[in-house]
Amino acid sequence: MSIPVVVLGGDELLIRRIEGHRGELVVTRVCEEMSEAVALCAAGGASVLLVAQTSLMPSPEQIDLVVAQRVILAVLVEDDDERALAEDIVRFSPDAAAEVLEAGITDALEKLDFPDVPDVGAGQTGENGRVVCFWGAPGAPGRSTVSLNYAAEAANAGESVVLIDADTYAASIASLLGLMEESAAVVQLCRAVDGVGADALRMEAQCLNVRVGDANMSVATGIPRASRWPEVRPSALRKAVTLLRQRFDRVVVDLSSCIETDEQLSFDTHAPQRNGVPLELMRIADEVVMVVAADSIGVPRAIRALDELDEQVPGAPVKILFNKVSAAGVGASPQRRLAEAWQRFGPMHPVIGYLPNDATVCDAAVLAGSPLLEISPRCSLRREIRAILGHSGGKSRHGRGRLLLGARK
Repeated sequence: MSIPVVVLGGDELLIRRIEGHRGELVVTRVCEEMSEAVALCAAGGASVLLVAQTSLMPSPEQIDLVVAQRVILAVLVEDDDERALAEDIVRFSPDAAAEVLEAGITDALEKLDFPDVPDVGAGQTGENGRVVCFWGAPGAPGRSTVSLNYAAEAANAGESVVLIDADTYAASIASLLGLMEESAAVVQLCRAVDGVGADALRMEAQCLNVRVGDANMSVATGIPRASRWPEVRPSALRKAVTLLRQRFDRVVVDLSSCIETDEQLSFDTHAPQRNGVPLELMRIADEVVMVVAADSIGVPRAIRALDELDEQVPGAPVKILFNKVSAAGVGASPQRRLAEAWQRFGPMHPVIGYLPNDATVCDAAVLAGSPLLEISPRCSLRREIRAILGHSGGKSRHGRGRLLLGARK
C-alpha cells in the first residue's frame, strides 16, 4: 500500500532519500507555497503533508485546515525548535532516514484511523463534565443573562463550573459580572491549547476565579472588541473545551447567534470563519439550550434559526427555553399560548422552561455586576432558572470543593 506525500519546500536530498528507499511513502507533489499544499490536501491528493523547511512552518490556522482534512502533518525540525510542539504535528529530525519517516508516519496514520482512548489524569474519575451551550436566534433574546445565572446556580449547587464567553460578535459576560477585563481569557485558551503540555489544569489557569453567592466559578471572558474574532479559532476552542470538561462538572458556553457559513463561498482561499465557533462547539455539546424571546418576533425567528441549525449541525441536542414571558407580549395565559404555538409550528425540540419577564431585577443585576442570586435571591426569574438546572445534589462529580480563595477581580 502506498502513502501519498506532499512535500512543502524544495529539498531535493529529502525527496531522493524517500524515493531511494522504495517503501510505502510516495512523493506525489512538491509545493513551494502553503496555500497550494492545503488545496491539494483538501482535494484528497495526499495522506501526508511533509514540511521540509522550518521557514515554511504553517500557522495554527493552517494546521487546523490540514488536520480537518484528516491529513497527517509532519515537519522536519531541530529538537530545540519549539514551533512544532502542537499535538497535531509529527516531528522528525532534518536528517531522519526514510525508514524512520515511514515508521513514524505509518504509526500516525494508524492512530488517526484507530484513535487511542485518552488517559485519565490524576485525580479524575474518568467521567467528563457536561458541556451546555446557550444559543439563540438574532435579536437579543437574553442568552448571556440566562447562561450567566445558570452557571452561577450550578456553582452554588456544589458543582465545579466554568463559564466561557464565546460570543465573537458581542461578548458581555465580563460586563454582566462587573469585570474590567481586557485580556480576553477565551483568546488565552486558544493560545494555550497549542502549546506544549496543554492539559485541563493549564486551561483552568487561563480563567478568572469569580465569587458568586457562596461559591466560586471559573470564567473565561470574551473578546472586548469584535474585531479580534480571528483570535478565537474554532478548532482550538473546541480542544480547550474538551480539556476543561475533564476538570469541571459543567462547562457553560455563551455562543453568538450567527451560524451562517457564507465565507465558504470563497473557493480560492481558506479564510478564517467567524461563525465557525458556535457550530464547532454545538457539535460536541451535551446540551444546546436555545433561548427564545417569547413574543411574536422572537418565536418565528427561532423557528427559522432552528431550520438552519439542523442543516449545519444535524441532530444537535437542542432544548427550548422561552425567555421574557409575559401577558403583555403574548396575551393571557402566556405559557399555555406559547406551548400551543410551539406544538403547532415549532420543530420537534422539547421545551424545558418559561422564564418570566422581570426587567427591573435584570437591570439591577447588570448595574451591580452581579448574578440574580446576589441581587434578588427570591425572585421568580431566579427560581425558574434554578429549576432548569436539573441538579439533584450538592456534591461535585469529582468529590472536591470549588470554594477557591480568589474573588471577583
